[in-house]
Amino acid sequence: MEDDYQYILALSDTGSLSAAARRLNVNHTTVARRIQAFEERFKVKLFERIPKGYQLTAAGMSVLPDINSLKEQQLNIERKLAGRDKQLSGEVNLALTPELANNFVVPALNKFNLQYPNIQINLLMGSQHKDLYAREADIALRFTPAPTQGDLVGQMLFPSHWGVYASATYLQQLPQEHRLLLWQLEFDPNWHSNYFPSSKVVAKFDQLGPLFTAVRSGLGLAKLPCGLVDNDNSPPLYRLDVPLKPSTWNLWLLYHSDLKSAAKVSAVKVFLIEHLKGYADVFSGQRSHYWHSPINKELCSL
Repeated sequence: MEDDYQYILALSDTGSLSAAARRLNVNHTTVARRIQAFEERFKVKLFERIPKGYQLTAAGMSVLPDINSLKEQQLNIERKLAGRDKQLSGEVNLALTPELANNFVVPALNKFNLQYPNIQINLLMGSQHKDLYAREADIALRFTPAPTQGDLVGQMLFPSHWGVYASATYLQQLPQEHRLLLWQLEFDPNWHSNYFPSSKVVAKFDQLGPLFTAVRSGLGLAKLPCGLVDNDNSPPLYRLDVPLKPSTWNLWLLYHSDLKSAAKVSAVKVFLIEHLKGYADVFSGQRSHYWHSPINKELCSL
């Protein structure tokens, strides 16, 4: 019966059989069948059909807090048991952005595997944060101002330094009107107004990887994290000598406090911290290639 509750919660949260099915990694007919069987068992209707999908009935609303409480207790039990695992074997789920994975973590997996051949690391990549409380991941590498949930512990690895970058091709053209490329999650969305008043936004991106590629292609200039740009081995992007408001974001390694004694989680955590220490100068911007041509001064006055 406990498994039935996850179907109820998923449909309650999403309001859609197909969305609930995607969350649970099952077929939508399975969601409908399990909820129907639950309703028939207790002779009560938990959901009603509406034009936009499904919503809880009064009966469903009355038991939802109890179902959520049961789910939280189940997660607490799972985390505490996982935290007592002393075996250097099994799976560890690591949540991180595609950029951190491609540039920093994946190149080190062979070294990790040689040290811990019985630990399987599952990389969960995406822009949406995985819920460490709900055990959607065991460890997260996350750019954030600071952990906001009390039971999350971890270590701040680096401040996130940013710079304004462009390709040599773009800078040599010296356009009459600058072409700006913006990141949709930018913490200072008007950063460009003081430095590039004669400019226009030609594209916005919700992922840093494609934004980086667009800058490299010469499409325009953009504000980018130094750790992403300065670790690339291709022909360099050039950083402009433009003062920016310091970022409030830092790179954190986070995990739930219940997992601090789990041997396999500790092994991954310690390995990542030691490995990433070698990139401190990259994240701080010390490896940036600056554009030293005289047109650098003109760039900020166009």
